[in-house]
Amino acid sequence: MSSAQWASMFARTEPDRAAPDVLALPHWNGEHWQKLLLHTTPRPFRASEFVIQRDVADRTLYLVAAGTLEVGVTHVDGVSMTSLARISAGSVIGEQSFFDGQPRSANVWAVADGTLLLLPFDAFSRFGEAEPALARDFLFAMARVLSIRLRNTSFRLRR
Repeated sequence: MSSAQWASMFARTEPDRAAPDVLALPHWNGEHWQKLLLHTTPRPFRASEFVIQRDVADRTLYLVAAGTLEVGVTHVDGVSMTSLARISAGSVIGEQSFFDGQPRSANVWAVADGTLLLLPFDAFSRFGEAEPALARDFLFAMARVLSIRLRNTSFRLRR
């Protein structure tokens, strides 16, 4: 798919009917998305493939264009894993390392085949220089995703 086709997919995402942690930018149209997605590189993935490994230093942000992923932790035995969250198309992964530059904090694996759009930190910086208002909108949408994920984690810990 081209960046224009991916842009139309993200522009169609309806936050009210999608997973709560999708990138909610209802005022963005396909042209806005395309300006951002021109800075990304598509990466297909297959079910059961690890797409992010804990402790790896990488500041790339991953936009989930298609497919389903799970975020989890590996236990001390190194074999068993616990799923913490399910991530669907229209959302992002890798946002913590993107923001703070620290190594990845969890493993992410594919539940179903799909495609990620990789946005390296330096590419986002170029986008921000060219389109500061759009970059601000995008950062607030990612902050919303982080906030929802933190609330969900806090809720699980209280139970």
